[in-house]
Amino acid sequence: MSQLFTFSESDQCPDKCYDKGSFVKVKDIENQEVIDQKNVIHKINFGQDTDEHGTEKAFNKQQDLVMQGNPYSDTKIDDTDIIALSGIGPNVSKHSIKRYTLRNWRKHNEKMLDSSVISDSHILNYHGQTTINAAFGNMDQAQLKNTNLLKNNAKGLYKWKVEVELACNAIAKEVKLLEMEKQRVRDACRALLLPEAISKECSELRSSRAETELVADLAEQELEKEMELISEVREFFRSALDKIDEQLSIDKAAKHRIEYEWCDKTTAYANEANNLSLSINSNTIMFKHGAVKFGHATAPLSYWEYFCRNNIINVEAVRQTSEDLRSTVNGLLVNNGKNLRNQADRTDKAFAETIALTSELVTKLEEHVRYVLQSLAEVELLIKHLQDCILKSDRAMKLAQTRLDNRNTGRPHGENVRDKPHIGLLNEVKVIHGTAASLLAQLKNAEKTRKNLMAKRLELEKEIAAKRKSLSIDRERCGLIRSYYPTASELSGL
Repeated sequence: MSQLFTFSESDQCPDKCYDKGSFVKVKDIENQEVIDQKNVIHKINFGQDTDEHGTEKAFNKQQDLVMQGNPYSDTKIDDTDIIALSGIGPNVSKHSIKRYTLRNWRKHNEKMLDSSVISDSHILNYHGQTTINAAFGNMDQAQLKNTNLLKNNAKGLYKWKVEVELACNAIAKEVKLLEMEKQRVRDACRALLLPEAISKECSELRSSRAETELVADLAEQELEKEMELISEVREFFRSALDKIDEQLSIDKAAKHRIEYEWCDKTTAYANEANNLSLSINSNTIMFKHGAVKFGHATAPLSYWEYFCRNNIINVEAVRQTSEDLRSTVNGLLVNNGKNLRNQADRTDKAFAETIALTSELVTKLEEHVRYVLQSLAEVELLIKHLQDCILKSDRAMKLAQTRLDNRNTGRPHGENVRDKPHIGLLNEVKVIHGTAASLLAQLKNAEKTRKNLMAKRLELEKEIAAKRKSLSIDRERCGLIRSYYPTASELSGL
């Protein structure tokens, strides 16, 4: 077994390294920086005439500060005293440009961020605004109070105006409803013809489906219920109404009284709205002599409220009497219209569920057909491949038999022996024969499977055609017909 990796016998790494490491270079730089600091301190703090003892002390002090940390860091060395005495900054390192210490830089930034002037301006602004608000506070408060009183009064007038208007509209609507009641009954009877024809047409169309699709599904059941309900509603529309003319005269008199009240409320509300729109900047305001008094023939507030409420109650009583007169037929029309529309909605929902279920089945059948076609294509490819393999096995058999025949007839006398090549050729013929038999069996099974797949494909396509026909009837034909189904208001005669 050969080795996966090989290494050279001699070591390629040198025994000694003559290059300086990074830590040695840094140490040399530190020593040089200490020497530079010593020279600067000696020249600046003590000058040329300073004794040797003082120079040594200053150097030792600066060296202690340097040795406490990184000589290139600004956080350990403070050169403020040196700068103050000499006006010269610290020595410039070749790794950075340093003119000032970090403490000087921070003091400069604090000076730039001083906000005392801004605070004074804020205080002055506050005191000035407070003085202005106090000067006009009382006057604005009185004016705002009276404006709010006018607004509340306008809201009250608007509330009564709305209630009177609602009562007026209600009695006017009641008069129209009484005149239209008989006509509504006739219109409702005529409206029943359309849903009856729609239900019958849908039943006839669904009877033309394929034989396998003639089932009593949910849509068929709802159609039968719809036809029964239409027959029942037709019987309810055979009643008539009495005493409509007498009630109409009473309703019209009440309508005249409430309309006169509504005109008064509208005029009063417009006056209050005009007062609310006025301000001290309006162009129409002026001094009005003699206006500071109550108006002529003013009534107490309690009487005014009683009068408004009493008129509305009287009109409502007349309207309620008229409503009771027509409530039976009106309720019958509305309820029957709602019942017919609800039943139509249930029938449409049943059609939608049936269509969705059938569409899902069609989708699954089409997908199954695609699987069958894919399997059929694979089987056909397999058949072709098996046929090619059988042909190849035939050629292999020919080769083996030709070799055996040559060895049997071509070797003379004692050379015709049962050696290993001869035995191998015999075994080869046996293997080829078995392989050919297996391929033929597989070919037979593949052809049988292809036949079954083709039959399954034909069956699935017929079923898809039947389902699509049912979909066409339910979705397109019945759906189009049922789209003309009348609404609940039309069925109630409106």
